[in-house]
Amino acid sequence: MKRLLTIFFSLFLVSNLFAADDAKALGKDPIIKAMDAELKRSMKKLSKLDPPIYFLSYQINLEKNVSIASTLGENAYSYKNNRYTADIDARAGSRELDNTRKLKSLDYGQRNPNILVNGYMPSPKQIRNMLWILTEDAVTSAQEDYLKVKTNALTSSQREDNSNDFSDKGKAASYYAPIADSPLISQQMLDEMIKRTDEYSAIFKNQDFILSSAVSYSATLNNKYFVNSEGTKIVQGQILARLSYNITSRNKDGMILERNNYYDFTTPDEIPSSEKVISDIEQSIAELKTLQNAPAAEPFHGPVILRNRATGVFFHEILGHRVEGHRQKDDDFGQTFTNKINEQVISPLISVYDNPTMKYFNNIPLRGYYAYDDEGVASQNVMIIEKGVLSNFLMSRSPIKGFDVSNGHGRKQAGYRPVSRMGVTIVEAEQTVPFDTLKQMLKEEIKKQNKPYGLIIDDISGGFTMIDTSNPQAFKVNPLLVYKVYPDDRPDEIIRGADIVGTPLTSFNKIIAAANDYDVFNGSCGAESGWVPVSAIAPSVLISELEVERVQRSYDNLPILTPPPAEENKKGGK
Repeated sequence: MKRLLTIFFSLFLVSNLFAADDAKALGKDPIIKAMDAELKRSMKKLSKLDPPIYFLSYQINLEKNVSIASTLGENAYSYKNNRYTADIDARAGSRELDNTRKLKSLDYGQRNPNILVNGYMPSPKQIRNMLWILTEDAVTSAQEDYLKVKTNALTSSQREDNSNDFSDKGKAASYYAPIADSPLISQQMLDEMIKRTDEYSAIFKNQDFILSSAVSYSATLNNKYFVNSEGTKIVQGQILARLSYNITSRNKDGMILERNNYYDFTTPDEIPSSEKVISDIEQSIAELKTLQNAPAAEPFHGPVILRNRATGVFFHEILGHRVEGHRQKDDDFGQTFTNKINEQVISPLISVYDNPTMKYFNNIPLRGYYAYDDEGVASQNVMIIEKGVLSNFLMSRSPIKGFDVSNGHGRKQAGYRPVSRMGVTIVEAEQTVPFDTLKQMLKEEIKKQNKPYGLIIDDISGGFTMIDTSNPQAFKVNPLLVYKVYPDDRPDEIIRGADIVGTPLTSFNKIIAAANDYDVFNGSCGAESGWVPVSAIAPSVLISELEVERVQRSYDNLPILTPPPAEENKKGGK
């Protein structure tokens, strides 16, 4: 695993040698030229204001989107859309204290200094005029916020970490790698995908126990244009496409049950075959049918295996936000790991790092890949935890005590200010065994603890973790597919309605073994800087003690009538 990731990282460094001097290409790009000209014109006067604007950046995202969905064998919607977003980051005051500092005793959630604009891409002259108008608004908000921050700093208690609000100026970056077009957003692809989603969705219509079903396809080509007052100029393109399906049912006691799957790709060659998708759909239908009649989970505390993708979600949800740098100086944050650098925080079997320079793993495209973050800093491979010992945090340009510079993890959705976020998170085990061996180790652990059974968590939909000091530092994760495993030769049994609960430090230290079956979770992560695409690579792990509780019960009844398509099929209709 380490050797493979090192190769990917080395390839990125080699490719950057060719991209190191993109000044000529950037100098010819009309959008970058317009942005840079307006930024320089603005800074000549804004830097002399009182309070001064000491830093300014512009980012324009030019997106092309396609999206379709089919239900019961028919297309439900289909559209193509072009849009652009323009963000202005104006910082008033100084790097030591500026308008971005979180205000104490005030509702920080109401502060929104960034600007979002939708529409078709204007000409270079129109771009400059638009940026002029938006800069005026951003500067006014920045100066007003700075005065609030300055007053708040005088009247509030001292922060435990009084680091600067913005890191020092680094070396200006130049990077030019736009994507002109992609067949994944073409009308031909849209027509092909309508046929395929219609075909796949028709499989569900004769299943009378399925409440809802949909098959969808979406693709986004996004070119980001970025300039700042420190001389950085970046153009980078990315294409993300996904084919997915989702089906739901309901048990007699009202519990909603769900199965889903997705396939990510960046080129037409990576699109899965119809045979593969249909096979997966049939398996999901069988699992959902079994879930509908499965016994409900009981409260449980004992040994559990998390399957590979479930492990990825588990680490992402529970560890990820706790190692984001900017949170370590937030007095309202629980600071689970803030003062634990060079201390063991999880099982010594496990290392965790975040490497957004990786584009693929085992031929699977990684949604969390990016070359430069949303602050114009090159993405970096960051070792967060090595053999259980905390060594680093994910850093944006918001410094914290002991970590003064960004490591390329400042990320955001359009319309938000960037903060440190995950990219491609890798959970790596020092020693691994085949999954069958891991399952046998689970059975041995069940006997050792004198438990009647253990669990295998096969799939997780997501969850939440509480990270503020006003709440207990706990988490809840929502499994979709759980198997009860007995220590003898009885077959595994699917159960439904289980939630994983616990506290991070306890749960992570209970990992005692791992399999060699690394797999990828691709998804989107939401936080105060909006939604960003993320990936996690992880093996199956055996946890000696994990707590499971029953989900909240619903009191909805099963539908009185069967779905019309299923009833027509029984009657021989079409």
